[in-house]
Amino acid sequence: MGGNFRIAVIRFPRLLAALLLVAWLSACSSRQPKPVDPNLSKAEELKRKALQQCRRYRGSLPLLSQRFTETQGRLKAIAAERFVAAMPPLPLDPEEQRLLTIYDQETEQQLYDEAQAAWKRSEAERRQVWEQAKAQRQAAAEQELEQLADQLRSISPDLLQAEPPVRLNQPQLKRYLSCKPENFR
Repeated sequence: MGGNFRIAVIRFPRLLAALLLVAWLSACSSRQPKPVDPNLSKAEELKRKALQQCRRYRGSLPLLSQRFTETQGRLKAIAAERFVAAMPPLPLDPEEQRLLTIYDQETEQQLYDEAQAAWKRSEAERRQVWEQAKAQRQAAAEQELEQLADQLRSISPDLLQAEPPVRLNQPQLKRYLSCKPENFR
């Protein structure tokens, strides 16, 4: 039997060589690493990191986003505030003035003019104090909003919309709040 096998190998050397070559090539081609799309792997890495960030900040993100929204509301309320002037001195009653002597009319008019000037000075001072206080409250709220935005950006830049003014990106926020792996694929 051993002799017959040798004869078969000798008779078909080309066929055997061809089969070995085909088997070797197919084995080599299956072992080659598949070309990896660098963009795809980078995208997968970014999604994996986003999911890690989501899990890491799962407890603090709701509070952080709530504070951001409240600070935005406070800024809008401050911007909507308007100065309300105090009641000015009541004007002189023409019927009363008609009953007074000319000297009394002039005295009443002089007293009214002085009260009107004092009211204007007082209101100018009140307005200036009010505007300064409003500017301080607005600056503090803007600073707090920027700090909160920086904290949100450190979790993920996608949590904020790119164009000014700074706003939460609601679809991304929902994705991070749910923290489901399928939302990061």
